[in-house]
Amino acid sequence: MIVILIIGLIIELVDIPFYLKFLHSGIVQPSIPFICMLWWFIDLGLYNGFTIIMAWSSLHRYLFIFHEKIFMQGKKRFVFHYLPLIILLLYILIFYIYVIIFPPCKNTFDYALPVCNNYPCYLDNVVLGIWDSVVNGILPIFIICIFSVTILIRVHYQKRRLVNQRNQWRRQRKMMIQLISSSILYLIPNIPLSLLILAHL
Repeated sequence: MIVILIIGLIIELVDIPFYLKFLHSGIVQPSIPFICMLWWFIDLGLYNGFTIIMAWSSLHRYLFIFHEKIFMQGKKRFVFHYLPLIILLLYILIFYIYVIIFPPCKNTFDYALPVCNNYPCYLDNVVLGIWDSVVNGILPIFIICIFSVTILIRVHYQKRRLVNQRNQWRRQRKMMIQLISSSILYLIPNIPLSLLILAHL
């Protein structure tokens, strides 16, 4: 969850001031390609990265609630807790640095539009555009939905078994409420967006 908060903070500290400055002046300032690429990286890369980490968080929470023993041993803790997060963060950084900073096409920048023309040229590339839309945008939303519903169902059925183990049930209940509430807040605006992107493909 700390990684999600850090990514969210970076998005808020960069994206919102860029929008406010644009709304105030009516033009992207300073009007240079670096600002546009930074804005795209924050707006697309970190936002989709946030979605990917949120999906991993849903899967991680499921494992932590129902298979907590894998987090008790040193090697397994590294493999199931730290390694996937490191791999996902590296993937997000490498993918978006490649497609935004070193794109396989020529970006056009319109400084009179917010986010400098609203999207980078790689989204017009069939492979990269579909990969980014489906794998980095839509798939994580479905993973969040699937694991949130799975946790609800499993906790409902396991509740009867854990009646005698109040402390364990209380802890699982707290984690479930935390995951479900953050997932619902995240999914409400993102499910319609994902459905529109899917329909557009």
